[in-house]
Amino acid sequence: MSHKVVQVVMYCCLIVALAGCASKRPVLYPNEQYRSAGPDAAQGDIDTCIRLAEEANAQGRLAEEVAARTGKSALVGGATGAVVGAIGGSALRGGLIGAAAGGTAALVSSAMKGPEDSPVFRRFVELCLFEKGYQVLGWQ
Repeated sequence: MSHKVVQVVMYCCLIVALAGCASKRPVLYPNEQYRSAGPDAAQGDIDTCIRLAEEANAQGRLAEEVAARTGKSALVGGATGAVVGAIGGSALRGGLIGAAAGGTAALVSSAMKGPEDSPVFRRFVELCLFEKGYQVLGWQ
């Protein structure tokens, strides 16, 4: 049973890793500034604002959030695994497997996050673009 659990965890981590590979970028509303600058210049302005946010270390407390999220997921996974394990006859084994699976999945998912996942970073980039005349609709 533990071999199958390890396989499932590995597949989940692979899916999360593939889904998180692309960095998120702001999507601009095609207002007058966007139309007059053109798509290429607008993308250059986005790159400039992202670089400024990185230089200002605007991602905030992202590392602390990753650690907290990983710990919480391990606790939830452990509790869920203990319940499932108790039904199957081994609450301790189920709890350990669940904690490992939950913690690993959260850590891999969080490791795939970039600075653009920080609300402070996003706000920095959005304000920079606003000052250049753009309107940000969201991030993709």
